[in-house]
Amino acid sequence: MGWCSEEHQMTSWRQRLREKDRIIEAQQKEIDELKEEIRKIKQYLKAFDNAHTPSSKQLKKNIRESDSKDKESEEKKKPRFPGKPKCSNGGGIKLPKPDDVIEHKLDVCPISGKPLGEPVGYRVKTIIDFPDKPIQTIEHRIMQYISPETGEIVEAKVDLSRDIYGKNIKSIAIMLKNLTNSHDKISDFLRELGAPSFSSKTVQNIATSYIFALEPIQKNIIHELKKESYLHSDETGFREDGKNGYVWGIFTKTQAIFLAVKSRAAKHFIKLIRNFKGVIVVDGYGGYDFYPLKQRCWAHLIREFKELAKENPEIDVQFRRLLILYEKLKEMNTGPPIEKEIDDAKWILADILTCLKPIKGAKKIWTYIKNGGNDWFTALYYEGVPLHNNHAERELRSVVLLRKAIGCYRNWKGKRWIDVVISTIHTWKLQGQNIFQNLRVIQI
Repeated sequence: MGWCSEEHQMTSWRQRLREKDRIIEAQQKEIDELKEEIRKIKQYLKAFDNAHTPSSKQLKKNIRESDSKDKESEEKKKPRFPGKPKCSNGGGIKLPKPDDVIEHKLDVCPISGKPLGEPVGYRVKTIIDFPDKPIQTIEHRIMQYISPETGEIVEAKVDLSRDIYGKNIKSIAIMLKNLTNSHDKISDFLRELGAPSFSSKTVQNIATSYIFALEPIQKNIIHELKKESYLHSDETGFREDGKNGYVWGIFTKTQAIFLAVKSRAAKHFIKLIRNFKGVIVVDGYGGYDFYPLKQRCWAHLIREFKELAKENPEIDVQFRRLLILYEKLKEMNTGPPIEKEIDDAKWILADILTCLKPIKGAKKIWTYIKNGGNDWFTALYYEGVPLHNNHAERELRSVVLLRKAIGCYRNWKGKRWIDVVISTIHTWKLQGQNIFQNLRVIQI
């Protein structure tokens, strides 16, 4: 009986162990499924938050409660914002000179009904607004005369549009297209303001006229751009009639050129900057490898590095070293090149590469840094050249927003609108010029 009892007990234990094994196996399977689901979610999120995502569009991290409380206590310690400075006029708002002055007078007192006489003073209230009728129809009568000498009909020279719409309304239509790119919305808006026959086809015709009229200005921008000591360049996807394509952007502090093409091939960029002798500031795209004088973007490198450092402590150690190196390079970039300091910086980056090589998962960033070679330090030898390509990413943002709004351009008109009109308007913005006044003087 004792032996049978022990055998029964052993069988019971085995059954329990098998049951536990089944439970553990089921739990492990569930854990593996959750891990795979998390991996897919992370992969999906990286499409929206990765090294190519500008900082303004990156996903914000949650602030811990303790950090939030510390921040609140710090805010309470700060002195109250003082508001408008003493003796300021209008809180810093710059008012244009008035085009007209209207005096509001009283003849009798609204309280007693007695005559008031002459005013003893006045207060000023400035209003900036459209006139009551923003769009006016004006009939120009161009008087004709008979020449006393030749007998021919002569008349005064006038600077008027060839069709029925004047330069002001055409300029506004172009500015609106630059904002929305919707011909229907623009025509609806201008009809509401008082142009009853203004159609979407009219908007299209005006836009096409400006494409041809602004081409000389665009060519001059390219000519002036090549005189600069350095350029920023970047590119983004932009489909043409449903097919893959790209828009290249080349920028200086005061010029901008966009080029819509069907591919990301370097030949388009080469054609655009032909005869340029300065430095180009770029990211890691291989299409720029043909050019000998490049500055690789440190901001882009830091974003790439940061993504990998989040989940790997060994990579994070090297990432911290890279940040310290970058701060040192920024200091060095403010003065003349000192070869010993540059050599030390190159040694540190090479040592970071050496440390990264055996780390599992660091091959991508190791290759990225190694491919850059000495291009990470070009800016230190040329005055004014920045270490990053942030300017190009910011300026290319307008084309990214256009792509989100319209999806793709359809034909040569859409392409030339990007190449010519957007380039010209963007350049005027960088130069601080008045876009409306510049468009008004264009002869179309």
